[in-house]
Amino acid sequence: MGSTREQELATWLSDKGYKSSSLSVLSSDASFRQYYRVNKNDISYAVMDCPPEDKSLDSFLKITEKLQDAKLNVPEIFDCDSTKGFLVITDLGNDLYSKKLNDETVYCLYTDALEAIVKMQTKVDCAGLQDFDNFYEEENNLFIDWFLNKHLNIELDNATSEQINTEFEKINNILKSIPKTFVHRDFHSRNLLITDLNNPGIIDYQDAVIGPVTYDLVSLLKDCYVSWNDGLVEDMLESFFNRMKCNTINNISDFRYWFEITGLQRHIKAIGIFSRLNYRDGKSGYLHDIPRTYAYMDKVLNKYKELSTLNEIFSNLEISNKIS
Repeated sequence: MGSTREQELATWLSDKGYKSSSLSVLSSDASFRQYYRVNKNDISYAVMDCPPEDKSLDSFLKITEKLQDAKLNVPEIFDCDSTKGFLVITDLGNDLYSKKLNDETVYCLYTDALEAIVKMQTKVDCAGLQDFDNFYEEENNLFIDWFLNKHLNIELDNATSEQINTEFEKINNILKSIPKTFVHRDFHSRNLLITDLNNPGIIDYQDAVIGPVTYDLVSLLKDCYVSWNDGLVEDMLESFFNRMKCNTINNISDFRYWFEITGLQRHIKAIGIFSRLNYRDGKSGYLHDIPRTYAYMDKVLNKYKELSTLNEIFSNLEISNKIS
């Protein structure tokens, strides 16, 4: 192993009876976490390295228990050292949705994923989770600071900056009016794995909150890493709506509108994060996902009259031309 941190991890695993010589890098995600594989008695396990100075494991442990209680397919925890930030969990394999999705598999795989969202929204105990309403402004600022200012080198004058913030606040207020439920917060093709039983396997849920009922659905159907035609998205939206229809969600036109506005805010955030990952963390690969993600935004901005001011501002800034 290379770094002092990796050597410490290998020693900890060895002390727990794992074959530290089998330790290999599994992946890194869009955060500070690093993942490995390790063997014990010829069984493969996944290892999460979550440096405690960056973030505690407490949220991951708490939400894992909530999702397990709801019978969702999330990793089992075998060994944990919260002080060090080390965790040994189920190895759910390599078959990410993102690698297997195509025109032939999408309906089957997404049907399973929709059922998982239904289960999260109807079975998961939300006690102790933070409210997503507290995060919208912070997420919108990522778009301004890292995408407009840093990535596109756009220096906003005070009037334009104030206009954008006013328009973002309008979007925030719409989101706050949407019925709330458990939200995974990053429910997309790179965080879902194909499994033989109780498909899909679900990962990267440690930032779960209470938020808009449409949030995980739009994360799946308007994925920043893969896009589908409008017909498929509408079919899946209607399928989900019919599963969830209740006293608070009984008008599909309202639901479709919530879905699109939720997607707009999520994509604003995502573009800011992709830009930050490049300039702060040296992860340039995410820049390739900005055009697709902005295309989702552009479509919604052009669709609704109440978004015309924000659409005009972004048109005047020539964002589409600058990222094409």
